[in-house]
Amino acid sequence: MKTNFPFFRSLFVLIAVLYVFPTCKNKDDLCNPIPQFNIDLFVAEVNARMNDAANPVSGYQFAVNRNGQLYHAEAGGVAVHAKDPNGPKPMTVDVRMNVASVSKFIGAMAMMKVMEDYAISTEFNIIDYLPDSWRTMVHPDFRDVDKAAFLTFRRLMTMNTAIAFTGTNPSPGIMPTEAQMLAALRATPDPTRIGLYQNGNFTLIRVLIGEIVYNLDETNTNYATACTDKYFEYIKTNFFDKLNIYPPMSAQAVNDYYAVTTYPLGYRYPFDATWSNPSDGTLGWAHTSDPYLNGGSAGLLLSAMDLANVLAFFRHDPNETLISKTQRDKIISYELGLTESADGANGRYAAKGGTRGPDNCCSRALRAQIVFFPNGVEAVLLSNCNITILGSILRDSYDLAWEGC
Repeated sequence: MKTNFPFFRSLFVLIAVLYVFPTCKNKDDLCNPIPQFNIDLFVAEVNARMNDAANPVSGYQFAVNRNGQLYHAEAGGVAVHAKDPNGPKPMTVDVRMNVASVSKFIGAMAMMKVMEDYAISTEFNIIDYLPDSWRTMVHPDFRDVDKAAFLTFRRLMTMNTAIAFTGTNPSPGIMPTEAQMLAALRATPDPTRIGLYQNGNFTLIRVLIGEIVYNLDETNTNYATACTDKYFEYIKTNFFDKLNIYPPMSAQAVNDYYAVTTYPLGYRYPFDATWSNPSDGTLGWAHTSDPYLNGGSAGLLLSAMDLANVLAFFRHDPNETLISKTQRDKIISYELGLTESADGANGRYAAKGGTRGPDNCCSRALRAQIVFFPNGVEAVLLSNCNITILGSILRDSYDLAWEGC
């Protein structure tokens, strides 16, 4: 009997196609077997978590970019509750709050821009760029390439230094003054600090920028305030002015910067509007922040919209308005100022979080999180509530937003 091979071959191909590409709900369409990212589902997942009735937050801001454009922004809850002084005040996407250590990402941008402008490599030793009188006092191990303490710009911005900052073991500890930074550099290096999160690594950035860009006189009695003033001036001129953030600010940045900012109160998590602090009858916490200690490491006051704008220009701007592509790629690949980066289900997620607080009595705090996802998406999530899982919320929501057969 003659066999119809073309018929059976065609039947085999049809069966194979149906097996590899199973039908969707609409049987006339074929599913894509490769998972696709659904940004609307990502937004919905984050929204559901930030509006969980079982675990309420006081207030939050959420913004998402896609391919350099703002895709979505929302806010919920209150910046100041009706029970608190000057309340009620709703949370909006433009309310500026203390983003704490998310500021380290801005510090890394500033340091990398300075380094490119002055032809400094990330592998150069930082000691050669400290104030003149400091260089002669620094412990020699920080200069010795054969020692674990050898101090490069890259190690500084990835929390891999052996600097024994005061009060930083095992916690991040204090924001050191200029005098304390110098004392730590003079002290014997401590290799157990390598990999330890220390705020001092990023406060030292303002000293380096003050020396490299402004040639500040470290022997002057106002040197400490000058370092911080010039650091704020640098990030204002090179970043915020270019994005029209804080247009009322003058070049003398610190006082003006803090004068134009609205302060949300910090609250507990889960948020309980019926609770009040028995010591003073208030619901929220009026946090404070000293820019002359925080400058370079923490304390920047920004909204979700401000941060989304910075992230979009940093990552996608072909005109390199804020920073060059070369330096941007180094920041991302080396994870400079992005010390909470981690492997996820869909790639590497470059991230930084921040916490202002909690306060001593009642676990009230401000929280901030930024994440660079690998498919051109950036997300910002801020809350004036002590919710410790902002990073998990963004990562989990992102992973659940991939759809396929």
